[in-house]
Amino acid sequence: MMDARDVARHLVRMGYSPESPDESVLLCQLRLQKILYYCQGWSLALFGEPLFHQPIEAWKKGPVVKDVYDLFAGKKDGITPKEAGAPSEIMPPTVADLIEMVWREYSKFLPGELVKMTHDEPAWKEARIGVEPEESSSNVLSPETMKAFFADVARKAVPKSKYPMPDPAEVWRAELEYERNPGSAKPMDEVFRKLKARRSALPVG
Repeated sequence: MMDARDVARHLVRMGYSPESPDESVLLCQLRLQKILYYCQGWSLALFGEPLFHQPIEAWKKGPVVKDVYDLFAGKKDGITPKEAGAPSEIMPPTVADLIEMVWREYSKFLPGELVKMTHDEPAWKEARIGVEPEESSSNVLSPETMKAFFADVARKAVPKSKYPMPDPAEVWRAELEYERNPGSAKPMDEVFRKLKARRSALPVG
């Protein structure tokens, strides 16, 4: 499990292009916090465990990891890699792939759009029960609620057919397990063997 501050530093670097700095996608605090939330949610759904150990709090403008907020306190404009600093942990390839997937999907949204999206999702709404709209709160989003929501999104994203595809979470967890134990038998082999058999059984034409 990683430190959310290192995940944040990785995200900041993903958006910055030293060759074309004017075209870089610099992350402000608001956008960074929401993408961190989505990284955590998809990790819970696909890996079955959190990506980072810090809790996510239900602030007025959506989910916030306080450690990351404090790291960039007072920084209202886009955060550069120099300001963020280098990650202190080496990121496993599977984790890097997950973060890149989340980046591709959510970095295209404006901060205000991300706020609205997270406000409409169950984990933030649940944590804000009994809290007034403009009231501050440090209530923590439920990892179980996040996991259930994103797992449901993943299931709905798999095309329905006579020969259903493997659960996306099954594939990701198998990949992660093999990465942790490279000397063991490849747990992905059976998953993709079944997938290949299903594809071969599809009618031609």
